[in-house]
Parts: sequence; structure tokens; C-alpha cells
Amino acid sequence: MKNLTLAFSIFIFSCSYLLGQEYDVISSFGAYQKDWALIQKDGLYGFIDINGTEIVKPQYDEISSFGAYQKDWALVQKDGLYGFIDINGTEIVKPQYDVISSFEAYQKDWALVQKDGLYGFIDINGTEIVKPQYDAISSFGAYQKDWALVQKDGLYGFINVEGVEIIPAKNTEIPWSE
Repeated sequence: MKNLTLAFSIFIFSCSYLLGQEYDVISSFGAYQKDWALIQKDGLYGFIDINGTEIVKPQYDEISSFGAYQKDWALVQKDGLYGFIDINGTEIVKPQYDVISSFEAYQKDWALVQKDGLYGFIDINGTEIVKPQYDAISSFGAYQKDWALVQKDGLYGFINVEGVEIIPAKNTEIPWSE
């Protein structure tokens, strides 16, 4: 099977060369997505299918495995920023975040994102639910059911599980007793 994969990769490489699509590396088909091979050109990554058609043009510095963060999505990095592509090769979340945490870590179907040192959330559709505007965001439910403590410019407030600011971040302290 390895010989067949190698022969097929050489065939695709030869075809891509003849068609003017020269790649530095063509990885094994099926490692990331059925009938897709990871390609590299000038240090950037993308994908081709078994016909040699470019599904994702080489434009990313890194591409993670599909499903590692979100079902049918792969984390991509471009110019030091992160986003997501889906199993069709469509960019779902443009690379714009410094950090994207795992989904579900803070709130069901949400991932904490960081942009320019500020935190917010995106949902499983790639929609920005809470714009990155906070210096820190605590876990939901730590202070009040379905609320998360937020900090902005040294002041505190709360957002709810819909991403709405319930108490604006204008408080110097949040007294708390259990």
C-alpha cells in the first residue's frame, strides 16, 4: 500500500508540475481528509485532491488535523494568527486571533479567543459572540450561575451565557461571599 501511495504521490506531483502547479512537498493522501493530500509550496500549506485540484491554496503557515478543536474544522495559522477551515476547504474563521482555546472549556459551543491581548468568544459557527475587549474572563458559574466575571482596564463586571454584558465592567471590586 505504501508503494501505491508513493507512486500516486509521484504521479500527482508530475501532473501538477506539467500543469504549472509545482509543490515543494506533497504528503500522503488521506492523512488529513479522505482523498486530500497536504501540500507545501514556499513554506506555506494547503490541500489538493486526488485529481490534483487545489482545494486549499498554499497560504497557511500551519494546518492542524480536522476535528482537533471542532468537528470537521482544522485550525490554521497565517502570519502568526489563528482561524479555522472546514472539510470543504472553506475558511470559516479568518486567521485573526492570537490564541483560540478549545471549544467547551468556558461555555458550551464556545471557544475563548484572544486578539491583541484582549479576550472574547466565538461559537461553533465561527460567529464572534463576545468581541475581544476584556483583559480577563473567568469561567461561567464561578460567581453566579450562567455569569462570567470580566475585567476591563482594571475594572470588573459580568457577562451572561448569551454574551450580553449584564453588569458593565465599571466596578473596582466585586465583593463575594459563598
